[in-house]
Amino acid sequence: MKTLYHCHNLNTDSRSLVMSQRDFNAPNPVIADMAKSLNPGAEIFVSVNHADEKEPFMHKNIVFETVKHFKNVEGYITDEVFTDNHHHLDSMFVNELSKLIGDRHFIIGPAFSRTPYFRQSHILDELIEYDVSGVMFDIRGVDFKNYSELQPLAKLKIHAKKRIEIIPVVESEEKREALLKNIPFDVVYIHP
Repeated sequence: MKTLYHCHNLNTDSRSLVMSQRDFNAPNPVIADMAKSLNPGAEIFVSVNHADEKEPFMHKNIVFETVKHFKNVEGYITDEVFTDNHHHLDSMFVNELSKLIGDRHFIIGPAFSRTPYFRQSHILDELIEYDVSGVMFDIRGVDFKNYSELQPLAKLKIHAKKRIEIIPVVESEEKREALLKNIPFDVVYIHP
């Protein structure tokens, strides 16, 4: 079982990091590059989100250039691939991003959880076609004793089988342990 830790600084001894700002925008490129230099064995994933850019053409190009900048990372995370209030994917954008990312990990961020429940399986199948490695599912604030709140995550995991990694997002190591007692996962992301 692997745990990914949220980070936007160099003061960490974690081996698997998701580097992003607190709001999940792309990290300072200097910090991400230095983290890899200081910890060559660390597994670093970077967010390529740029939520402040509202013009669609410019936004997509900024994301592409951000991916090109981070050459020494294991993977890229974005949740800015949805249209129509998270009902559909921007298929052309996802396709181009997938080609650019190539054989590195391509992970959809925690905004996937805002996809309406009745669309999640269909969108997951589309993402698999574009070689997406994983999908984050935000369960911060969920009461793990209330199984009905965990049901959408459990159903998504069953639908995914081994075709794509479902990565729950929790706020602490204690929450990770509580989740794993209910549903086993191979990867969990801790983002306070």
